[in-house]
Amino acid sequence: MNAFNRLPIPLLALGVVVFAASAAWWWITYSDVIRYNYIGAGEASVCLIGDSEICRLARALCRGAHPVAVIAYRATTFWIGAASVSASLLMLGLRTPREG
Repeated sequence: MNAFNRLPIPLLALGVVVFAASAAWWWITYSDVIRYNYIGAGEASVCLIGDSEICRLARALCRGAHPVAVIAYRATTFWIGAASVSASLLMLGLRTPREG
């Protein structure tokens, strides 16, 4: 079995872990502004995949409100997870079936 055939499963696992970490990091960063209704969950959910003026405003509103020193969420983690999952699924789809 070559490396190409072994890579998709660990890459998929890595992508899922990065997705989960990204969602948790996003929630830690934006939960207070959602809870205090500074911005709605829908507006904050856009910050999961990108950055905008509303995301920067939300981060500024909640600055220092976190129980631990959290570095503000970066959407790059979401896209790294997406790339890992996509690449692994593509590799799984390109696998040739084993001959009997």
